[in-house]
Amino acid sequence: MLRAGMVAVLAIVERAHGTDGLEPIGVSVPANARGGADVAVGDSALSQVENPATLALWRRYRFDLAGQLGFCEAPWTGVYETASSHRQLIPLGNVGLAWPLDRTWTAGLALHSKAGLGTDYEARHLLIPWIDRRVGGDLKVLDLQFNLAARVTDRFTLGGGVRAETATARFSTVLGPADLDFSRSYAHGGGFQLGATYRPREDVTLGLAYRSPTWFSDLQGGAARLGLLGFVPVPLGAAEIPDLTLPQRIAGGVTWDATERLRLMGEVRWLNYDATSFNSTTVETDGWINLRYPFPLGYRDQWAFIAGAEYRLTPHWVLGTGYHFATAPVDGNHMLPIGSTISQHHATIGLRYEQERWWAGVGYVLGFPTTLRSSGHSRIPLGVDYNFGALEQTQHILALGFGVSW
Repeated sequence: MLRAGMVAVLAIVERAHGTDGLEPIGVSVPANARGGADVAVGDSALSQVENPATLALWRRYRFDLAGQLGFCEAPWTGVYETASSHRQLIPLGNVGLAWPLDRTWTAGLALHSKAGLGTDYEARHLLIPWIDRRVGGDLKVLDLQFNLAARVTDRFTLGGGVRAETATARFSTVLGPADLDFSRSYAHGGGFQLGATYRPREDVTLGLAYRSPTWFSDLQGGAARLGLLGFVPVPLGAAEIPDLTLPQRIAGGVTWDATERLRLMGEVRWLNYDATSFNSTTVETDGWINLRYPFPLGYRDQWAFIAGAEYRLTPHWVLGTGYHFATAPVDGNHMLPIGSTISQHHATIGLRYEQERWWAGVGYVLGFPTTLRSSGHSRIPLGVDYNFGALEQTQHILALGFGVSW
């Protein structure tokens, strides 16, 4: 029943924009407004996704909802021409619930769009120049968490939890004279997360959080087809990517209430892409031809640095702004239009209205134009079309949200 429900939601949840590699920079609307910083803030029930220990900061029941709408401008310059990915409005959604069990313990539940990427091009290729071949990819990951946190002292909280994740992906690409279709497939897995907050003084909060890798089953359920020189593709049978893995993450942050109206935040994140399927994986088929094709997407460990601020304009209106920088997760040797997410510099802003028992707000994230150019050599086997090319991305996301407490 749980698996069926998560698959149904994945049919709605689309690709993430404004990202650390594959992941959105912020889970809640307030976090998006301040550059994604949340591990040492904890001002919504969705903050448990970034740091489960923030749950213990709540003395009331709390429900928060965040909806996001984004799009990405991503032209790819190939050997013959420049093709733009077909633009789509991309909906994302996150919900979180926190409920105090007693004066010490607080439980939480969260469902959010954890990760994603996607492109959709029509272009001519070096060894198949007589047709416009459609290439693209689509990945969605949904995360369901249960967390529990304790207020150890008035200044120190600890939290942890477990999560179940469902991933779905499909892609189509050109590899020299061949074109490969990998149809919609699914994987299911899970992991755990831990966190802590500490207030060394009344106006300063420190936060530290760890998220384990997500260990999935094989990504399977679909089939593969292979065509040569643009002719009718030949079915290869069932296809899978074995042992899909998503990265672990460590995040540390600080929040300083500089004045009664001004709050400043900083955060550092490390994502271990080197040890995941997005560094290197294999596509396997089981049919009349048993194929093992190496697929090095080349994602490497990524660092993200965040600076954010909130200013209380009036007793009820709060303005947030921030800057988010992420190191490039992919180099030119691994440029692949269907899988490279390259945005580095993000500017964010948001405004929310707060009452004692509810709030509502809006935020905007701009991922500035970033270009990745091939070095003249592609590590993608038979990736001759990616030896000479460039991929540019400009990302936009509009976030809306509200929350209530009782």
